[in-house]
Amino acid sequence: MHFKQVQLVINFIRRKIDSLIYMDNEDFELAAVKDKFNENCDYVHVKKNSFYDAYMNNDSLLCHKWEQYMHIYNKHLQPFKSENKPVNILEIGVFKGGSLELWNRYLPENSKIIGIDINPDCKNIEFHNKNIQVFTGSASDKNFIEENFKNHYFDIIIDDGSHISSDVITAFEAFFPKLNPGGLYIIEDLHTSYWSSYGGDFLSKKSSIEYLKRLIDSLNFKYIQKFKKNLPLDYIRQLSTLNKELASITFYDSVCILEKYMCKKSRAFKNYLSGEGAAYSDLGMLCNKDTKFERFFR
Repeated sequence: MHFKQVQLVINFIRRKIDSLIYMDNEDFELAAVKDKFNENCDYVHVKKNSFYDAYMNNDSLLCHKWEQYMHIYNKHLQPFKSENKPVNILEIGVFKGGSLELWNRYLPENSKIIGIDINPDCKNIEFHNKNIQVFTGSASDKNFIEENFKNHYFDIIIDDGSHISSDVITAFEAFFPKLNPGGLYIIEDLHTSYWSSYGGDFLSKKSSIEYLKRLIDSLNFKYIQKFKKNLPLDYIRQLSTLNKELASITFYDSVCILEKYMCKKSRAFKNYLSGEGAAYSDLGMLCNKDTKFERFFR
């Protein structure tokens, strides 16, 4: 066995140990999780047809989500449910297939559900719905992405894959351009970015959480122009590109959600006056004259 192979095995074992250290046994017991949620139902806002309802009434394939995810998904996916139109969703990481079936139950009827996993056994999972499709490959493999997803675009993309920082970053840079206007890019289990066994560490520039923190600068790119000469050219290009597309970045415990504008921002936002003494100003449009301002955000 070559040194690189040995190193991969060692890192795999370290990741398993880290997971065991930081996760209580009850996190893997569905019954215990249900009891825990029921004791704290005010936090997850249990309602009929909620994400929590769809998750806890699962009688199909195995699925694993953290407690706080119930509230997060219920809040951010509700607009897609309210519009009641089929959506295209991609999930990186299939596991036992339960989450793909969960999206099928929770999202509007006839939504297209696609999963990616490096485990070829995932292709053999028997799903109960024909609108679920699984591709075998790595989300950080550019050739795989080009071959299978050249003409695919998604309303929701969820990264629940390897959680290795370099993979998370590579996947984001490959798939964010494939996110439809108004779409959400959701990254799960970011607590692993603080673990060296997952290629991260606390305040490590290589960690996925630090990478995502830096993307906040793209939202405020207009205000950092005078610092451009001191920043790497590739970083400036990335910030400039994302400034036109990235509407918001929201952080939760272990989760980051990146929202795309409904259309590309063609200029900086204007500052408006209102009230007594305010002069009339043409509101204009951020995209074009036919675009309603309120639809710039979902």
